Amino acid sequence: METARLSIESLNKSFASPVLRDVSLSIKHGEIHAIVGENGAGKSTLVNILAGLLPRDSGDIRLDGLAYAPTSPADGFAAGVSFAAQELSVVGTLSIAENICLRSLPRGTVCIDRGKLYERARKLLQVVGLERLAPETIAESLSLADQQLVELAKAMSAECRVLILDEPTAALTTAQAERLHTIITDLAATGTSIIYISHRLDDVLSVSDTISVLRDGRVVASVAADALAVADIFEMMTGRVHQDTAATVISGHRQEPVLVAAAITTRELPKPISFTCCTGEITGIAGLAGAGRSDLLKALFGLVPLTAGSVFRCTDTAKTNIANASHAVRMGVGYLPKDRKSSGIFSGQSVLANMILPGIGKVASSMGLIDRSRELHVGKTFAAQLAIRCSSLQQDIDQLSGGNQQKALLARWLHCDSDILLLDDPTRGIDVGAKNAIYERTNCVAAARALCWSRAKLKNSCRCAAEFWSCPTAPW
Repeated sequence: METARLSIESLNKSFASPVLRDVSLSIKHGEIHAIVGENGAGKSTLVNILAGLLPRDSGDIRLDGLAYAPTSPADGFAAGVSFAAQELSVVGTLSIAENICLRSLPRGTVCIDRGKLYERARKLLQVVGLERLAPETIAESLSLADQQLVELAKAMSAECRVLILDEPTAALTTAQAERLHTIITDLAATGTSIIYISHRLDDVLSVSDTISVLRDGRVVASVAADALAVADIFEMMTGRVHQDTAATVISGHRQEPVLVAAAITTRELPKPISFTCCTGEITGIAGLAGAGRSDLLKALFGLVPLTAGSVFRCTDTAKTNIANASHAVRMGVGYLPKDRKSSGIFSGQSVLANMILPGIGKVASSMGLIDRSRELHVGKTFAAQLAIRCSSLQQDIDQLSGGNQQKALLARWLHCDSDILLLDDPTRGIDVGAKNAIYERTNCVAAARALCWSRAKLKNSCRCAAEFWSCPTAPW
């Protein structure tokens, strides 16, 4: 009988509470093995242990039949285990080439051999579909989708026996995801084993050989992918029957304008853009990666300066020009960025602090001191409403899964009673159950507010978009 490429037996890991409970998996040579589960089920913890980022509490791991116990990512990489994480490790101040080859920079006589560095980077950029980019380009200038592909190129910078991909398509368009799937299918054909984690269940079914389901830190099933459908996976993940949340269609009665973009341009958006968001509407913004979706929301929120035009916040009594982001918040505008790690969460702070800080005045006493009981009550209320999974509200937000971090950020603006929510791909990296919960929540919020929802592909999220699609100055 052939030895499994990777064998995991009775793996356990706890933080404040158990995260992995007696996890056992077997991954074959050349197999694409998907691991799925709700946010907080233990998927990222499992692959962080395999990559050497976290120590296990107990259990046995074998790689090609030999004991495998990495104590650092360098140990894992040396053993042939490469990891492309959900939260990107791209160093913004380094070039693309330096990021890709950071683990093994080619050395000259006294310094880095730039010729070999750029040559190696160009080959990997071509593999991941980024041949249009110069290797010397500084990484922080790239879009989130391009950084995701650079992360993949970095993971593929040396031959590996196991390639771990945690939410590799979360920031990618459909075409980019298809390209990625072709790449990993070809890799698997050469004998590389792929561990593939994604909340895009259609992608999981199309590319995987085997699917393992984690629920509450336990493996509840490992099944051949061709024997399952999306509804089957959802039921195993959650214990509930899958039901799509359809978008609610509002009546033809036009509501009052609350946010108006009047011929705005920025350095990134040179063509004038004009549209109006009204109460009770969810306005959808779609487009390919790099089309300007995120840039548009940043301009609306005042994060980037306008080169022409104005953004107006409209109320019953006034029409106010939004000057900057602080002014936007005071005018009842909330913004959920696409990259929650660098632009969303307050890293190192508690879940409660991340939920409350922008609206801290709402939980202050008459003397200006924070009312801790009121603060905790608000936090518990939104944690229950959005099903945020954490050991306590005092837990460091960095310890939460990406999806639970995203829900905490949404709670931030709901607590502020923001009348206008600018949501940039708010369901990125979120499981299907949480997506449905966010769709339902945003439909409820839109009954009294306005939402501007940016996403590469819109489905079950927008209720009023037709007028914007036909706008002659829209970026597409």
